[in-house]
Amino acid sequence: MYLEHWKLDDFPFDNVPSSHFYYETDNHRVLCEDLYDAIIRRRGAIALTGEIGCGKTTSIQRVLLDLPQERFDIALINFSSLSALEMIYEITQQLGLDTKKKNNDKNALLQVLREHLSSNAAENRDTLICIDEAQSIPDISTLEELRMLLNFQLGNRFLITLLLVGQPELQQKIAEIPQLQQRIALNLHIGKLDMQSTMHYLLHRLRKAGCQQPILTKQSVALIYQQTGGVPRRINHLMDKCLLMGMRTSSSVIDQKLVRATMQRYPG
Repeated sequence: MYLEHWKLDDFPFDNVPSSHFYYETDNHRVLCEDLYDAIIRRRGAIALTGEIGCGKTTSIQRVLLDLPQERFDIALINFSSLSALEMIYEITQQLGLDTKKKNNDKNALLQVLREHLSSNAAENRDTLICIDEAQSIPDISTLEELRMLLNFQLGNRFLITLLLVGQPELQQKIAEIPQLQQRIALNLHIGKLDMQSTMHYLLHRLRKAGCQQPILTKQSVALIYQQTGGVPRRINHLMDKCLLMGMRTSSSVIDQKLVRATMQRYPG
């Protein structure tokens, strides 16, 4: 453990979503504002895409936590490799509905779901269905079934908001269903960090972990950015190993030499 060596209170580069270490660029802030606005306004279907490790899950968790709890009933599906029937059943389970005896009857599941959505609407509650890693949905029929849920409406109001989150290839899957593509009210994309944002990201997480002295050189930051392409998850992997290597070599700073040595010791 390198916490004592670097005088840190916590591990700054663990690859788990954390509100404590969350770093928000201007682009992330605008994206989260747009996503929040679309959900609040019941826009219907929303798609959020981004490369692996760019912070999609962290961003949606931040937005979901900001939503008024008393107003929103949320089904969050983290495992999306489901058939159409399995997806509908999982949604009902996430919403806390008693459907275990109906798990093989899609029509019965949809009837229970419709009644629940109508009940929520009558109580002025909104229902949000969020599918993470949606690019992993194995069958187009599952996406089609999700589209059909948007037909649950009351007057001019959608009874659900559907948020599809995934890697860029998700857009290709959506495009295979023109009716779904036309229903997407908002397409959002999370990009990689640029050089300056990478530097701010590193300094932010170190400060949040209790770092009191400068331990990064400009040259090391440039090399980290070059090696990781500005992908936060890859930055975390490399920086965690640099801190470990620095402890082992009794280093007081993470310089370019240390980063290179770390890359050689831990390739990939």
